[in-house]
Amino acid sequence: MVQEGAGVWRNLAGLDDIGTAQLGAAFTATDRLLLGSLGLVGIAAALCHPHPARILASLVAVAIVQAAVTTAALGSPAMRVVHDFLPFPQIIFLFNVSGPVIAATNPLRFDGLMAAADLQLLGPVAHAWRHLLGRPAWLVDLASIAYVSYYVVPLGIGIALYATNRRREFEETSLAVIATLLLTYAGYFLFPTSGPRVPVALGASVLGGGAVSEAVRVFVAAGEMNMLDAFPSGHTALGLVSAWLGWRMLPRARAVLVAAAVGIVFATVYLSYHYVVDVIAGAGLAVAIPWLVPWLRGLVGPSLQRTPRDMTYLS
Repeated sequence: MVQEGAGVWRNLAGLDDIGTAQLGAAFTATDRLLLGSLGLVGIAAALCHPHPARILASLVAVAIVQAAVTTAALGSPAMRVVHDFLPFPQIIFLFNVSGPVIAATNPLRFDGLMAAADLQLLGPVAHAWRHLLGRPAWLVDLASIAYVSYYVVPLGIGIALYATNRRREFEETSLAVIATLLLTYAGYFLFPTSGPRVPVALGASVLGGGAVSEAVRVFVAAGEMNMLDAFPSGHTALGLVSAWLGWRMLPRARAVLVAAAVGIVFATVYLSYHYVVDVIAGAGLAVAIPWLVPWLRGLVGPSLQRTPRDMTYLS
């Protein structure tokens, strides 16, 4: 009876038709990077958080979903699509679940240092940036739209590549996006910083803007639950990396992607989510990504489900 039950579960999972080596090869470099990051956050939570059970359970659940989807993708084209786009919601989950772990792991806070650096080194720049044109409502609304385009632009690039069957380039894009964000998360653990945030209740009076800006402030407050995410600026890093990827892979969209990157970077300081030094650090990370991503790929291994001719690196 036990053997029959085990056989049923193996058939449901498709393991009777999938060898261990083939299953291992199904995990892409992006998959492995994410699974490793889930494990590291889990270790930090177990060691430092006073009540880690719920965090650990959520991390294990996401890892199980990843394994199940990867297994199912080997025999289903539809599940292959689900698998390939799964890193996008996974990285958002990891961002939010990391918040309490960062707070428990590192008691230091760097807002005082970042604010002092802005004031002493970049005071005129920071002031001019935050008060550009006297903060007209239309510019605040436009900056708010640019700020949330950060969530849309990388996904849009991925969809454009996937829809035209450019799977190798899609995989490169996915790895670059996930690696960029994971490296910013590492910065959050090392330098926990809240940024010069304005409470949502005071947003209209302090930051200005209209209904669009208010909706964006509510969305960000609800969706970005990690409040120690200022240094380095992930919006800046990913905005610039997305423009670089799009410049290489989607030449017809260059103007739009560059405009989006400029808008995202502008919005980070203009809407008081980041210090200027956060933006500088994020830009520095973006510049390093073409060299860091191949190194990370080497650590986790190339995507083995591709043929050797497809196993190319970012260049």
